Amino acid sequence: MTLMEELKSLGADTDEGLGRVMGDSSLYEMMLGMFVDAVRDHPIALEEFDGELGPLIEKVHLLKGVTGNLSLTPVFTGYNKALGLLREGRGDLARAELEQLLPIQARMIDCIQRNQG
Repeated sequence: MTLMEELKSLGADTDEGLGRVMGDSSLYEMMLGMFVDAVRDHPIALEEFDGELGPLIEKVHLLKGVTGNLSLTPVFTGYNKALGLLREGRGDLARAELEQLLPIQARMIDCIQRNQG
């Protein structure tokens, strides 16, 4: 299975993502690598719910944008929901949303790394 096929099987809308980069698959794949870097550089730690939420909100906002631009739909949707909940002060629900999306994100990252390695 190719990178694009596997990402599609994980729920990504790779056709839309490719459309955002005018069909340039090498650029899209490079940006997928940037997504992996963004997650590595801005990890979401569930312990962050115990302190000031401002830094967590910034990370979630950044990762929402990255995943939205790449049309990594299930992860984008989860970050979007979590961000709204965090901004509403509903940290418990945001935490539950992130707990659900992090394994999906991990599978996408694994897929990207295996196919780009």
